[in-house]
Amino acid sequence: MNRRDTLKSLFALGLSASALQALAKSTKSTKAPHILWRNGWNINNIGDIGHVPGALALLRHYIPEAKVTLWAHSDMVFRDKVAQMAGYPSATVNASTVSRKVMPGFTLVTGTLDDKGTADNAALEAAVASADIMVIGSGAGILEPVALMRFHQRTKKPIGMFGITTDSFNFTYFNDGENSPDVKAMRAASFVFTRDKTSLRLLAGEDVDGPGGALKDDPNTPVNEAINRSPITQDLRKIPSDFVPDTTFAFAVRDDKAAQAFMQAKGLESGKFICVVPRHRWTPTGTPTRQGDSRDTYNALYFKTDHDKLRAAIIDYVRTTGNKVAVVPETIYVISAMGPLIKDGLPDDVAAKVVVRDGYWLPDEAASVFAHAQAVISLENHSPIIAAVMGTPFIMVHQIEDSFKGDMFRDIGLGDWYVQDINTATGAEISAILQRIVKDMPAAKAKLAKAMLFVKERQKFGMDRVRRTLGLSPLGKKGYPKSVFR
Repeated sequence: MNRRDTLKSLFALGLSASALQALAKSTKSTKAPHILWRNGWNINNIGDIGHVPGALALLRHYIPEAKVTLWAHSDMVFRDKVAQMAGYPSATVNASTVSRKVMPGFTLVTGTLDDKGTADNAALEAAVASADIMVIGSGAGILEPVALMRFHQRTKKPIGMFGITTDSFNFTYFNDGENSPDVKAMRAASFVFTRDKTSLRLLAGEDVDGPGGALKDDPNTPVNEAINRSPITQDLRKIPSDFVPDTTFAFAVRDDKAAQAFMQAKGLESGKFICVVPRHRWTPTGTPTRQGDSRDTYNALYFKTDHDKLRAAIIDYVRTTGNKVAVVPETIYVISAMGPLIKDGLPDDVAAKVVVRDGYWLPDEAASVFAHAQAVISLENHSPIIAAVMGTPFIMVHQIEDSFKGDMFRDIGLGDWYVQDINTATGAEISAILQRIVKDMPAAKAKLAKAMLFVKERQKFGMDRVRRTLGLSPLGKKGYPKSVFR
């Protein structure tokens, strides 16, 4: 007997209307809300890997009743050339294991949607058909606006963006006006949360680089260096946008065993070393830069000058503290260059205290190592975030070719640790920031804790909006949980 026939029979037995309504409510099938989270852009850097477990930690903590499906760019297994660059045997390391430490049962799908919103495989088709919302997770742009719109147009379900950067020079595109997939997706979104406030200024129509641009071309160099984020001509002020930090700020897992093995092998003592993370100006993928030049030529122009500034801080740190320095990667591309970029050329007494990691690592091991470090100095953005979650102070040194996502550190109250433009900064200035941190670690940690409390409040705000968009009850307003799920 089906539910309707059952109620008819009970009515015939004389049950009152109110009793029938209560029974109907109690027998009504309940379906857990299903969130389709689009993330996992790459495995060639620990930031893109770290976005996912951070997002899952927030979802598990704030929307525990939901089923979560991760729609990843790939299955997150290191294979072939990527595995070779990382130093792993092919198909032996799966980056999704980091995320499964947070939410073991989440579903991972890959694939594409055609122009009707139909998936190219059964797993993705099932996820799209049953999802109640699709959200683009943190990244340097919307990245998948076409997929968002195809989901939205097919299902008529809400879409949103959580912790992105809308950089009109890097990864987010407005040149086609209202025909731009990015503009269409933002107009259709129930929420657009940017991980830096500069993105909000850009969406408000400001010229965030000023009339001269972020970087002018030097005619004496062999590359075109001009970078300018032109103001957006579309009026996007009615888009439901707000500031919610990168989901990696909720990264909640560690690999203490692997970290201890690394530290023991390199002679690193807890609290008596710093980590330094190098970077190319442009990721050396072999494609031209956005200005049209060779990435290798462009990168070579800045290798020495950039890393000389980090070496200045390393020399002062080693000579004032006697402690060690660990050079570690954020991307697989920098692994083979870490020694030449950082250690080579140091004075002998300093070089003896500098160790270089052999091969890649996953963000849970990085987190455990950063937890033991005094500080992290990085040209990359996500190593400082992971360090911050571990309670470790950091210095973020920004290369202007990277998107302005680094402004997020200023936005959360840590502008003193954010070197906005490596072109104008000196090694002495970077060293001075590090010396202030290590000379008063209690003050530095207190400053970081205050910033992280603000981050958590903003991420709670974002998750509350996701709940409301799903039609779920809002989060309680009294107090903030002591920690995100661990």
